[in-house]
Amino acid sequence: MEVRPLDPHDDTQMRGFYDVSWRAEMDDGRPWNGHWTYDELASQLRDTTPDHRAAGLAAYDQDRLIGAGISMWSEADNLDKMFVFPMVDPPARGNGVGGTLLEAMIEVGRAAGRRTITSGAAYAGPEDHHSPPMRFAAAHGFQVANTEIQRQLRLPVDDALLDEVDADGEPHRSGYTVTTFVDDLPDDLLPSYCALVNQLVVDAPTGDVDYEANSMTPDSMREQLAVQRRIGRRVYRSLAIRDGEAVAHSDLALQTEGDTAVQWGTYVHRGHRGHRLGAAVKVANLRALQRERPDIRRIDTSNAETNSWMVSINERLGFEILAVAPSFVRHLVQGTPA
Repeated sequence: MEVRPLDPHDDTQMRGFYDVSWRAEMDDGRPWNGHWTYDELASQLRDTTPDHRAAGLAAYDQDRLIGAGISMWSEADNLDKMFVFPMVDPPARGNGVGGTLLEAMIEVGRAAGRRTITSGAAYAGPEDHHSPPMRFAAAHGFQVANTEIQRQLRLPVDDALLDEVDADGEPHRSGYTVTTFVDDLPDDLLPSYCALVNQLVVDAPTGDVDYEANSMTPDSMREQLAVQRRIGRRVYRSLAIRDGEAVAHSDLALQTEGDTAVQWGTYVHRGHRGHRLGAAVKVANLRALQRERPDIRRIDTSNAETNSWMVSINERLGFEILAVAPSFVRHLVQGTPA
């Protein structure tokens, strides 16, 4: 077995890499999984910026590609961290492919000066320290940093329920307006929207890994918007606005194929909490999505159980538990794992 860097601009390599990644995530009996489309994954690996770097490593048995590994990191913030995600073709499992691929990605991170390597997985609940992902992580020096629960919402949500949730919050949000944008954002809202997105990773429960604020700017956000339009990914963004600034947001990304949307993030500025703005932006997104895209039949999301407010809103809207989704961390020191 040999591990080689992927050339994402080589269409033949990229297609083989994608096919293995798809089978690894979607053809092995885990119906809760989601996965990129080909265009989305190719864009992840080709359209890199200082805010978003990604690289692929491919494991080969002679000329047959049997494993696909993706590493993601930033060169603008959180400079000590790298996320790694090994995937193995189901028929090739049980032969050390995943471990070899994972250790190769860790060495790439070590060489780049990254000292905190994170990863993630999902398995059918309840929580089980002896599940295959947990045993694999432990065997390679990873420990659980945080545990989230994957949930799914089947659409459509009854309009009466949306009206009820919206009406409950209306007395609390005097002075705020809620507006939904699709695929773009006006220039005057970009600075405040970026500030929200940058702070989310700080305030969201992340367990034993601390993150500094992201460093998205209006210019880098415009680059992201352009890439999303180019690959055909539609994103519904509902914002709560006060005094000309976005103070809460909820983003729903529609995959470029199929009937699934993914809840990217919902966040309320610390100074504007207590006004039911999180529920308001989620309801606004659902209304717009169901009105304009009735072909979308489900929304996937993931939340830490310690985020009780967000969990309660999702449960009220009808999200149902699918799987346990631990995140893992391995801390490195120069030359050896900690």
